[in-house]
Amino acid sequence: MGLSFKKIHVLTRFKFKELFRNKTFLITGSMVPLLTLLMRFVYQNLLDGKAMPPMMVALVLNLGLLMNLTSVSMMMPATMLAKDKEKNTLRTLMTSSVNGTEYFISSVIPSFVVSFLINLLVLVLSGINLGEVNLVLYVLVTAIAGLTSCVLGMLIGLFAKNQMSSSNICTIFVLVLMLVPVLGNIAGSFQKVSNFLYTGIVGNLVSAFAEGSRQGLSLQSWLVLVGELAVISLLFVVNYRKNGFEHE
Repeated sequence: MGLSFKKIHVLTRFKFKELFRNKTFLITGSMVPLLTLLMRFVYQNLLDGKAMPPMMVALVLNLGLLMNLTSVSMMMPATMLAKDKEKNTLRTLMTSSVNGTEYFISSVIPSFVVSFLINLLVLVLSGINLGEVNLVLYVLVTAIAGLTSCVLGMLIGLFAKNQMSSSNICTIFVLVLMLVPVLGNIAGSFQKVSNFLYTGIVGNLVSAFAEGSRQGLSLQSWLVLVGELAVISLLFVVNYRKNGFEHE
């Protein structure tokens, strides 16, 4: 079945409105930049106004990005899809003229766009020297990571029975995707695992920027970043059709 851009546009507008009516999103989306700014000021006060060392700058930016990639990019699509299932909105759409691809695109765009903008805001608020940041690489890598989180959230939403269940499942993924990269800066064993997580790739890139390196990602990092997006997307497509939401 072909795509109708008019349907995608209408449904995307509806999903944007639904997202901004979601109190959890409003709180979480606001907390990410605020906590980033708060951590920056706390560390600066601890140093009596002196410039933060690269490790602290990387920590501030990393935490902001990781909170965004998990709490916004992943949790919002998961809870919204679970809500549609819970209220039978999804099946209603699937039995109407909206196909699965149109629903998927319309559901991912709002969370992805908001996450993308927060990634840029967090970069500015973190206190990192923007002259040391390869902005094109930063935007590309964080955009891929954000899209991966959105698709992962949609996958979680498929398996969740309701919104509460989706939140509980997301919590497990948040702990892994957020804590492993953070602990990777402390323990070598966690760093080995972090190198195979898309959030860990983002963390490594940010740490390199904070150290003044503008070098690009290694081939392994690109393979992990793109590979995980491809695998998660494939899992979503397979399970979406398996659950009977797609129709011919």
